[in-house]
Amino acid sequence: MTPTDSTRSGLVPGAAAGLAAALVGAAAYGAVIGITHYRIGIVAVGVGLLVGLAMTAVRPTSPVLPVLAALLSFAGAGLGAFVGYAWADLVNPGGSPLSELLPMAREFPDLVAQDPMTLLFWVIAGAAGFGFVNNRVKTARESPSAPSAPQQDEAPTDYFKPHKPS
Repeated sequence: MTPTDSTRSGLVPGAAAGLAAALVGAAAYGAVIGITHYRIGIVAVGVGLLVGLAMTAVRPTSPVLPVLAALLSFAGAGLGAFVGYAWADLVNPGGSPLSELLPMAREFPDLVAQDPMTLLFWVIAGAAGFGFVNNRVKTARESPSAPSAPQQDEAPTDYFKPHKPS
């Protein structure tokens, strides 16, 4: 694949947009969890929708992007849940939040295992991201490339030439 092919397929811009959307969505999801102290599953699905919308905005045609969208959506929802779990230590001005994150990271899988609904919403977020991007890629691959100029079957009409009376 040449650099022009990867640029034309939307792989690099789509991956960059998806990563940025996953990070923004994770921050928003973490803030919702940290402020409300509830893991609201629909917000996790919103992370997947945000990733899917961001990746479709670059008009992708690469078949790799739907899978990448699913992975980024899943990871964004998981990162958001971790940020929400660590919210009190991250926004607390006293102490060192980085020294607190490692023990939290060790406890985090156990917390997720206690609440399998959280994992279910992460999977739904991944499916939402995959679905958005997959539909866009399929549509782009099935449609013939549009010509740059309109095709005409007959010769162009000269509107400035006087018409011959019949």
